[in-house]
Amino acid sequence: MERQGTLKKSTKQKYEGSQSAHIIGGKQTKAGKIFRADFAQDGGPADLSNKNLSLAFKCTSHDFVKIAVQLFAPDRGHIVEMKRTLYGPKGKWVRVNLGVTSAQRPKSVDLSKVYQMRIVGRPNDSNSSKPVNFFVDDVKTVPAPKKGMVMLTFDDGLKSQYTKAFKMMKQYGFPGVDAVITDAVYDDGFLTQSNMRKMTENGWDMIAHPNAQATSLDQRPAKEQEKLMLDAKNWLKQYGYNGHKYMAVPKNILGPKTFELAQKHFDATMSFGASPNAVPVIQKDAVLSRMYGDGSLQKTKQMIDYAARYKQLSPLLFHKIGGDGFPQQKFKQVLEYIKQSNVDVVTLSDLEERGLFV
Repeated sequence: MERQGTLKKSTKQKYEGSQSAHIIGGKQTKAGKIFRADFAQDGGPADLSNKNLSLAFKCTSHDFVKIAVQLFAPDRGHIVEMKRTLYGPKGKWVRVNLGVTSAQRPKSVDLSKVYQMRIVGRPNDSNSSKPVNFFVDDVKTVPAPKKGMVMLTFDDGLKSQYTKAFKMMKQYGFPGVDAVITDAVYDDGFLTQSNMRKMTENGWDMIAHPNAQATSLDQRPAKEQEKLMLDAKNWLKQYGYNGHKYMAVPKNILGPKTFELAQKHFDATMSFGASPNAVPVIQKDAVLSRMYGDGSLQKTKQMIDYAARYKQLSPLLFHKIGGDGFPQQKFKQVLEYIKQSNVDVVTLSDLEERGLFV
């Protein structure tokens, strides 16, 4: 597209098949954009109703990048957009299970008549002086589930997640996912194993959250990264927590080696991506995206709405509940809104048991 970069004519880089699309961003915008507008040549517009979309993506120019896929359903006045922020891994193929983040005139969007698809990549830093350089491959769909899903996730294993969140969620029958810093269990202000046992008895997952402290994993030697991951995993496994199979990335940054080790040692990896996820989740090379649930209440409700409308998964991330953290009353409003919405509340174990990791 004019001023939106260059599509290289051929490349040996590939995720599947013989080659991928190679896009270099424009000098002015630094972004790169490609589009397909020939669906009609294949017998009419693409029918993406009751389907979820994913693609393989590799950026070689920037550590942090933004992706947007836009569907003209059916025209530029009805654009469904799926954005994702990737804090790594630079130079690695990553599977992005895309979830809807915005829609123009959603009541009249018709995903059975998609006439154009645009794929955009740009540096996360709007002040970057370097054009983006990325590859796209293996765009595919999966049949959407009958119902959308929300996941209530919590970081660090803080005490309030038992005394406040768990006790409130129990009234609604909602399970959660707690990414526990295992080194901090029993410390002042953190969970005890007694707390954790009661939570898992009510369907919660206790998952690994390596103790990176002030230095993110990607800034550490590979052996040290692996040790921190395995320390957390093995502690959970030793004490019988099935969530040892899953990890939440500390500080959300996935360096190339962090990504490789996460894929090696865990069945699923979660990190901040600011978007919902397509389900079923194509598991290989994937990073599950989380969104902050303790920010704007309006935005949180919108992501719950999108989970229901587009039959996708919206994992919401919280930290401290009550006190100087996210107000209990607002957290209750989130729970009430979920209860009134046409969504299931699930954990990572639920996804696995339902066959939604493929």
